[in-house]
Amino acid sequence: MTQSRDMPSLIHERAVKECRERQVFTPEVATVRGLIFNAVLGLVSRHQGEASAAELRGLVSKKSYIDFFPYPARDFLQLLYGAAEVLAPYHGDSLDEAIRACGAAAVSGFFQSAVGRTLTNLIGRGDPKRLFSNAPTAYSTTVGYGQRTYTRLNDRAVRLHFRGDMQPVQFHQGVLEEALAAVGCKGRVRVRVLGLDEAEYTIEWE
Repeated sequence: MTQSRDMPSLIHERAVKECRERQVFTPEVATVRGLIFNAVLGLVSRHQGEASAAELRGLVSKKSYIDFFPYPARDFLQLLYGAAEVLAPYHGDSLDEAIRACGAAAVSGFFQSAVGRTLTNLIGRGDPKRLFSNAPTAYSTTVGYGQRTYTRLNDRAVRLHFRGDMQPVQFHQGVLEEALAAVGCKGRVRVRVLGLDEAEYTIEWE
């Protein structure tokens, strides 16, 4: 078999393994708002069509998600890794890049929500420090787990410390990169992994 024919099975094996590892350490009471589920499903729909998105959703839930209702975080992990498998061929057969794209889609979904629009109006464009200083609050409106702290490093860099958060770091990279773009700035997000549920994200911009 060629490497290209082997790639889908390798991606599937990794996705299943990582998803299970993270689900085991995710508390049953941990939740994610429906708008994040819907943002990921919307990304799948744009690439693969509504039928593919509906099929993926059906593997996790028989009902549609309501944006501001909380749903189990373990279910979101299953949806996220399932979506990343579907989207990997559009991202160079990279599961990491597909997960990052899902994170970016989650931010787009958040900023299109009523809470997100209000936050954008308060922050304005071109001010990443104000945006990321509000990140702990923004996260707390969309997920029911974990702790996040903000540190200003200098005029063009900040750091966010996540603890008790079982989402893969690539997802949060996508979230933070898209948030930076949302306020009209170019930059990068560097990650320091401290554990399965802990990481530091250093965000720098021009």
